[in-house]
Amino acid sequence: MERPSHIIFDTRHFSHRLPLVGLALSLQAAAVWLFMHGLAIGTFHLPPGPITLTPLDDPPQPRVKPPEPTFQPLPIPKPADPLSGVTFAPSERGAITVSPAPEPGPTAPNPTGITRSPVSISATHTAPPYPPIARRIGVEGKVTLRLTVTAEGRVAQADIVTSSGREDLDQTAQQWIVAHWTYKPALANGVPAASQAMATVVFSLINEH
Repeated sequence: MERPSHIIFDTRHFSHRLPLVGLALSLQAAAVWLFMHGLAIGTFHLPPGPITLTPLDDPPQPRVKPPEPTFQPLPIPKPADPLSGVTFAPSERGAITVSPAPEPGPTAPNPTGITRSPVSISATHTAPPYPPIARRIGVEGKVTLRLTVTAEGRVAQADIVTSSGREDLDQTAQQWIVAHWTYKPALANGVPAASQAMATVVFSLINEH
C-alpha cells in the first residue's frame, strides 16, 4: 500500500531554512541575555542592618518685622471765647470800638427778669487831666459823648456828639473815659447786655484852681 503523496517530507526545503532558524534563535538568546544583564546592573543592594532615616531641616525663614503702630492725637476742643462775636477796630479818634454780638435766634429761650439801663460807678468816673497846652493858653470847653458799654460794664467806645472845639480836649476826654470809667451793665430780662449811655466832660480852669 502506497503512502499519500502530501505527507512526503522534503528535506531539501528544510536544509535551505535551517540557517534562518539558527539566526532567529541566536537573536532571541542575545536579547534575553541583554535583558537579564541590564536587570543585574540596575539592581540596588542594601547593606545589612537597620536603616536610619535622617529628616531634612527646613531652611530658616526670614523674620518679618511687624508694622509700627500709628497713633493720631484726638482733637482737643477749644474753649468758647466769651468775647466771640465781638469785633475790635480803631475809631476815627483812636478809641476802641466794639460791635455787639448778634441777637439770639427765634429758637433761643426768652429769659424773664429785670430790664434796666447801665448804672455808673461813681468811684471810677473821675475827671480827665487838663491838657497842658489848653491850660497854658486858657482854653475851656465841654465835650458830650455817646458811650458804648459792654455786657461786662466796660466802656468800649466813646463817640463825640458835641465837640469842645479843640481836638486835644476831645481826645483827652475820649481816652480817659475808655481807660477808666466803668458801669454796672444794663440788663435785658435779667441778662447783662451791651448798651449805650451819654456823658459830658467839662474842662474848666476854675475847677482846676
